[in-house]
Amino acid sequence: MIQALAGKMNLLNTQSEREELVEEALKGILSNGEFPKLKAELEQEEARVQFITNFLSYGIITEILCDGCVEDIVINNLKPIYIHHSEKGFIPTQKSFSNQREITAFIQKLLLFSGKSSSGKIINLELPNLEGRVNIAYSPFGPQITIAKAKVTPLSIIDLIRIGSMNYEVAAQLWLYLEGMAIRPANIMIAGGPGVGKTTLLNALFSFLPESDRIVVIEDTLELNTFLEDSCSRLESDSDLTLADLVKNSLRMRPERIIIGEVRGIEARDMITACNIGKYCIGTIHALTSREAIIRLQNEPMNIPQMLVNLIDVFIVLKRYHVKDRMFRVVDEISETSGMEQVKILLSQVYKYDYDTQQMKQLTPSTVYRDRLAKQSGLTPREIMQEHLLRAFLLEQLDKRDMSSMKEVSTFCRAYSKNPDEATASLGFDRTELLRG
Repeated sequence: MIQALAGKMNLLNTQSEREELVEEALKGILSNGEFPKLKAELEQEEARVQFITNFLSYGIITEILCDGCVEDIVINNLKPIYIHHSEKGFIPTQKSFSNQREITAFIQKLLLFSGKSSSGKIINLELPNLEGRVNIAYSPFGPQITIAKAKVTPLSIIDLIRIGSMNYEVAAQLWLYLEGMAIRPANIMIAGGPGVGKTTLLNALFSFLPESDRIVVIEDTLELNTFLEDSCSRLESDSDLTLADLVKNSLRMRPERIIIGEVRGIEARDMITACNIGKYCIGTIHALTSREAIIRLQNEPMNIPQMLVNLIDVFIVLKRYHVKDRMFRVVDEISETSGMEQVKILLSQVYKYDYDTQQMKQLTPSTVYRDRLAKQSGLTPREIMQEHLLRAFLLEQLDKRDMSSMKEVSTFCRAYSKNPDEATASLGFDRTELLRG
């Protein structure tokens, strides 16, 4: 069956199209008379439908994939399957593949569903409907498979506030950075170690992007959820096209925003070039602090000149904590670049997470970015501060009204970008009065 379907499926197929392809292939296989027993078993429509459903499933990991608390699935050949649970951490399951034939068929199905063919000892692919990404590494001990699940419903900024990753004030500051009052958005780098929620935060920040902005998203493997971005172009690197190639090409696509899933190589230079010519860029990077992110950007293989690192306005650092049996992720640090002193880039730390109180604390006002925004918008720094407090209040009102989905948050924030007074009035408030108060 897998051989009969080879090359006929891809990530863009709908579920009904996949079912039709399987049924068509099944008819072809049964028509040659080689499998009389199977043909007899599948004469009933109910049995045929069940066969197709089973074929299009992920077998023994289907139940795990459907568990909303599972973030990663680790399959080390025939050993017990492990999962990374959002609350319990890394734990084993009672499931495992029975033999090599079973796990080989599973891998072939993964390749089939993603529209790829086996090539090399390391394979990266995506699951249909962006359900997650898969890494397959062949070793002398059998295939080692890691599936990083995508959230079926991505967390919104309100969801992140509710689970304690940030507060309204911090979320409002991020809103100002992303939207820039439709005048001067910030260039942003989201930093953190593996599994701290960089992609989750980046997904949530899409709500703050104005609807009129042309966006180009560039990734190594498709992870970001852009289901609300009609004008968004999505690009993925492969063996023929590097991230650097795609970032360079994106400049010919007339973007206002360039979003890079993960910055780790020479594509960083092209991203900085884009910032230098007036494009607004957002990316993620593996680093534990803002200073460490700067050091990574300045050294091999990125080699960004010191003066140009200042084009990144804001560093957002995420961190994961394990306390007893509980695991949680937070925005640990928000810092703004503020020029240079001799040979060192200056950082102004605006917010820092206090582990003892488990609260975000403002260390200094957002003076650097605030003054840049005030200068270009014609507003005073005080007016920018009032706008920040107003947006924190509005996010709190969305939360109280249970307007927490990505669609609801995005709809409101984009309406606010177009007409702040009307959007505020839709919640029952007068914006002018709120700014005065």
